[in-house]
Amino acid sequence: MSNRFLNAATVIESLRDNGYNNTAYALAELIDNSLQAKATRVEVGFIEKQQDSKAYTVSEISLWDNGIGMSPETLQIAMQFGGGIHRNDNSGMGKFGMGLPNSSISQCKRVDVWSWEKGKETYHTYLDIEAMKSGDLEIVPTPAETEIPPEYQQAFFPKKPESGTLVIWSQLDRLSWKTGRSIFKHCEFLVGRMYRNFISNEEVKLESITYRKATNNCLDIFEQSSFKANDPMYLLKNTSLDELPGDYKEEAFFELFDEEDVQVKFINDEGIQINETVTIKTSIVKNNIAKEILQNKSNKQRLGATKWGRHCKKNIGVSLVRAGRELVIRDTFLTSALRETKGRFIGIEVLFPPSLDAIFGVTNNKQDAVKIIPYELGEISSQAGFDSEQEYIQDLKDNNDHLLHTLQVVKAIKRNIQNVSKGLESVSVEPNYKPTGEDGGIQPSKAEDAATAGSAYREGHGHETDGFNVSLNEKEIKDFLEYEGVMTSTEAGEAATRIVKSGVKYLIESVARDSDAFFDVSTRKGLTLVMFNTNHVFYKKLLSKLPENELDVMQTTIAGFARVMNETSDEKRLAFLNTTRREWGKIITEFLVEPTDDLDDF
Repeated sequence: MSNRFLNAATVIESLRDNGYNNTAYALAELIDNSLQAKATRVEVGFIEKQQDSKAYTVSEISLWDNGIGMSPETLQIAMQFGGGIHRNDNSGMGKFGMGLPNSSISQCKRVDVWSWEKGKETYHTYLDIEAMKSGDLEIVPTPAETEIPPEYQQAFFPKKPESGTLVIWSQLDRLSWKTGRSIFKHCEFLVGRMYRNFISNEEVKLESITYRKATNNCLDIFEQSSFKANDPMYLLKNTSLDELPGDYKEEAFFELFDEEDVQVKFINDEGIQINETVTIKTSIVKNNIAKEILQNKSNKQRLGATKWGRHCKKNIGVSLVRAGRELVIRDTFLTSALRETKGRFIGIEVLFPPSLDAIFGVTNNKQDAVKIIPYELGEISSQAGFDSEQEYIQDLKDNNDHLLHTLQVVKAIKRNIQNVSKGLESVSVEPNYKPTGEDGGIQPSKAEDAATAGSAYREGHGHETDGFNVSLNEKEIKDFLEYEGVMTSTEAGEAATRIVKSGVKYLIESVARDSDAFFDVSTRKGLTLVMFNTNHVFYKKLLSKLPENELDVMQTTIAGFARVMNETSDEKRLAFLNTTRREWGKIITEFLVEPTDDLDDF
């Protein structure tokens, strides 16, 4: 009977569950190591193999770089859990010593590593999960002088770099996706965002190649792509964002709004005085580019529904950047109304060095800084048992509590978000395809006119509703539109003026909603608001592509459903209609989403 303190099998399985969100984050750990090793080229390879005449699936994942390589001693340490050599490095990405082994076993049961320094021989070692669990492998095997297998060397680098490292993951049992194409597709956006600064500055070239293994074990290139920078601040050029229209092709989509430095001073656990700077940057969409997109007669969408707006939606939130590499993007700093309307058209970036890891709660897998969250000072001071915020802050100061510094940074983040959000009020995201009247004001669309006229006809033929003949009030309409989150205060005021002046009783808008339904209906103050959900597959695959006349017909049809709801006085029947509307949206999604679709878009 074993009297060991730890059970190897249990410990290994726990380490495998160490919290990597998906394959992209696990690969990022290896890329971090490559950049730490001063690599200028990193290639991620997906090696596909055909199983029993079926479809090709990934059987191995490779990553090689042309960095400085590792000595046998360093290689053995790098394969140990917690054995990294950069723990005291306050400038580089590496520090925790968990990256290579932890990220690898989160995806596979076997990892092999070859590394070579300039002018020296190649050394190899490995980890094998089954051998570790059984107790047959209790220490990292001493690196042995071993050449890289010929099938890898011939495929990856016919001309071997002077120095570098090759990692092979095999016995893959925990992949998030199964083909090279799908893994790259899901990794492309995230990896491009994580390493945007390195890619944009041409410090490193990140490539992805899918290989297919032939019967003779040779690896043939099937697909090849480069990772493009993905900048949530939209200040960089030559990124994954589609080319901007007209004369703006060579410009950045956003412009810098503000930049603020926050000084953080404290004494660390080793008694060393730390004096670092946290930089908070904000950016905002360029109004002239937004107008150019919306003035295009072929565009009948809100800015958020265009290909540029959809790209921005995936990057919404506060980007936390450590040592030039993004850890996470957090949208909880933004109000729900801002997230669902124009929040995608601002960028917020928080940059800090590794010396502040303990202060900000950086996780050892470098996926988050868990302490940088939108604290509400009144709430946490009350929970801590203090009568006032001032008393709580004084207690933090008296006890030299590092949370004080985090609260200082969070306060600055919130202040910057508030300031840049005010700047958004002058930016229009509404399409300009509605016809203008003699006074230059935007007239109701054909669908809004048709729905209003149709409802008036129904009212005069025995189908009265309580709200249709209510006089429209400009302030009440403005408050209604702001409450529903379909537009900013300025836009709501302009729309309310137009609605009251025209007498139209329907407003049809396209709005991003976190809902299964492809449209929502809300009636108040004599106005029926029909909102098409731009996040829904039905909108993306049909409504956003319809020409104006056909779009008018579709919008009028759905406005007819809204009229049915307005005429329903029975609460149970109304609840049934709302349930039907949501279930209809769910089923449409199941019917329309194809296996090749990017589910993140729906």
